[in-house]
Amino acid sequence: MNANLTLSEILTIAVVILIVFGPQRLPEMARKAGEIVGKLRDAAGTLRTEFTREFEDVAQPLKDIEADLKAAKEDLRGAMPDLKGLESGVASAGAAPPADEQGAEGGTSPSAGDNDDES
Repeated sequence: MNANLTLSEILTIAVVILIVFGPQRLPEMARKAGEIVGKLRDAAGTLRTEFTREFEDVAQPLKDIEADLKAAKEDLRGAMPDLKGLESGVASAGAAPPADEQGAEGGTSPSAGDNDDES
């Protein structure tokens, strides 16, 4: 909480407080303000601790998932060179499948055509 008050602004505030409350009550008010600030800090610390404790049950599974995702990411990064090599191998082979696969994809084999002629 940075208020960026200049020296003249601080002095003006101090003079106004001194005039409004008087010099007799000023030490008492400063002490009360210090107590209030201390209580607020304690309450904020307690709230932060409770909040952290309550959400640990939710946060831990998320941390586990994050670790699993990081491991999967590293596995994929390790597989990328292999996939790039496979891609370049397929591109260099051309679009036509090898000769032994063409017969299977054609639907008829040479021996099947011979059987049709004999019937």
